[in-house]
Amino acid sequence: MKKRGKSAQVTIFIILAILILVIIIVIFIKTSSQKQNIGRKYFEQEGLQPSIINIQNFIVDCLEETSKQAIITIGIQGGYSNKPDYYFDMEWAFIPYYYYQGLILMPEKTKIENELSSYVNSNIESCIDKIKFQNFLLTYSKPITKTTINKGYTSFTTQLPVKIEHEGNTINFDLNQHPISINSSLYEIIEVADYITNSHKENPELMCINCITELAKERKLYVDFIAIEKDTSLVMILENRTMETPYIFQFLNKYEFQVNP
Repeated sequence: MKKRGKSAQVTIFIILAILILVIIIVIFIKTSSQKQNIGRKYFEQEGLQPSIINIQNFIVDCLEETSKQAIITIGIQGGYSNKPDYYFDMEWAFIPYYYYQGLILMPEKTKIENELSSYVNSNIESCIDKIKFQNFLLTYSKPITKTTINKGYTSFTTQLPVKIEHEGNTINFDLNQHPISINSSLYEIIEVADYITNSHKENPELMCINCITELAKERKLYVDFIAIEKDTSLVMILENRTMETPYIFQFLNKYEFQVNP
């Protein structure tokens, strides 16, 4: 059963939060894209042919940039690349519910790892397809990615054999031999999100804010609660250490609102 929020239910607070997120995403992706294309553009502008090593490096760069974008998207969408059963639809993205009127819906860490892998598998090909040079032909099969969220970083290993053909010669390159590690606080963020979510089991109406603040402080994180409706809160967990721009992980909690007679 899907629970979709409508525009009439959105308050000014969530609109502002979304605008901030959009600005952060645009700046990060634009910067990442510029860094990613600088090598290819150099060869194109100078009219030079890259070496096989250059081509291989471009492929590895694609994995790195796609992995970074996966972590950002997963943060905005609360650990998901694909829509779960309960979420708030923003059209261009969504925010999942971790608590919905008595239901505990937070995904396990392994689920979030699988969602990160799914994002990479769905988006890395569009990056590799941009690696186009005269007399070079790249062919490859569907990617299979394994993601592991560790303390302080997240690692991505993508099985993607690439055949590079050039002037009648063929070289096989396996991206699987080039795992990527991205500095990330996802592990620590999941710990805090899990504490917040599971605290509803004891008493859904009460929450130890001091406990949450201390837990986040130990992990160098910030937590913000924004009431967007009488029965719904947006939870934002933030950090500004691991990426070029502040990182945001967010989810929603919806409570059973009692109307007094």
